[in-house]
Amino acid sequence: MKLRAERAEFAEAVSWATRTVGARVTLPALSGILLEAQDGKLICRATDLEVAAEISIPVQIDQPGRVLLPGRLLSQLVARFPDAPVTLSADADRVELTCGRATFHVRGMQAEDFPTLAGPTEDAPQGRVKADAFARLVSQVARAAASDEGRPVLTGVHLEAAEGQLTAAATDSYRLAVRSLTWEEAVDGTALVPARSLQEAAKAASEVGGSVTIVLEDGQVSFLFGDRRLTTKLIEGSFPNYRALLPDGHETSVVVERAGLIEALQRVSIVALGQANTPVSLTFADGSVDLQASNQEMGDAAEALPAEIDGEGLTISFNPGFLLAGLEANGTEHIRIELRDGLKPAVLRPHSADGEVDDLTYLLMPMRVN
Repeated sequence: MKLRAERAEFAEAVSWATRTVGARVTLPALSGILLEAQDGKLICRATDLEVAAEISIPVQIDQPGRVLLPGRLLSQLVARFPDAPVTLSADADRVELTCGRATFHVRGMQAEDFPTLAGPTEDAPQGRVKADAFARLVSQVARAAASDEGRPVLTGVHLEAAEGQLTAAATDSYRLAVRSLTWEEAVDGTALVPARSLQEAAKAASEVGGSVTIVLEDGQVSFLFGDRRLTTKLIEGSFPNYRALLPDGHETSVVVERAGLIEALQRVSIVALGQANTPVSLTFADGSVDLQASNQEMGDAAEALPAEIDGEGLTISFNPGFLLAGLEANGTEHIRIELRDGLKPAVLRPHSADGEVDDLTYLLMPMRVN
């Protein structure tokens, strides 16, 4: 195997593939990047058996072939290459990389041990969305997924494609985030995608831009970005019927400046540090929202800021971290909080005077305070 590649393209391809290389692997081949030169292209592949990454770049091939190289080592070397074309020559298990005046020799791995990557089939249903919209949807919803592997279905994001809409939902049983967006090219189907994998796809969408093609298949979903692909296995099991959790109305509606509420919450919740499950209480009354937190070891804190309140006043308490995540997920200047009483879930929604807001619902369970 012998080829010549542009340094920037080669570095970008290695960086792309490395995103799925794990630091701790049970199979040595999973720590490697498979480089395959054929038909004027270099294809770089990597996988951790859950997520697979693939990218192809144009290269000058003198001798086709393939080689498996340690992923982290290759990534670190390439990142420091000088600005000059890269020549790669592989002979048996010895690989020579030359860039400018720099020459490196890397011991190859057993390419035969690299697992076969199942790419999307040609006739699989696929749709297309704008990359920036997809990345935003994932950033808003995936934060509500559980990190505890005790209930695997809650560590995923449920994607439902129907009637020209892509709806994403995630819950850890304490909060629920739901958001929809319109397809550029629609497809129908459902998938329960690991939140980590979906966040990786969203990161790639932000980097590449343009549009993302989503291929829904039994057991896996693929995200295509031109000459790049991420494929991930789906989570087995049934996602909760989250629509049954959404309230059909509210008694009190509060509109408040989002940035001001975030800053006040961050200040007040400082006293909760060092003591688990210390809530922050919010009292809505007389045109203001009063935040209060108390910690027997640290002390207490309170702050008030103006709010538009429609309905009866009430007091409700939340996990400050979960509330902060909901506020950060909304990108509007103001936020609307819909409430029924102090013991029922609250709903956070973006709010704008002109009505141009994301279709985001962030439901948050209250905490009981003695």
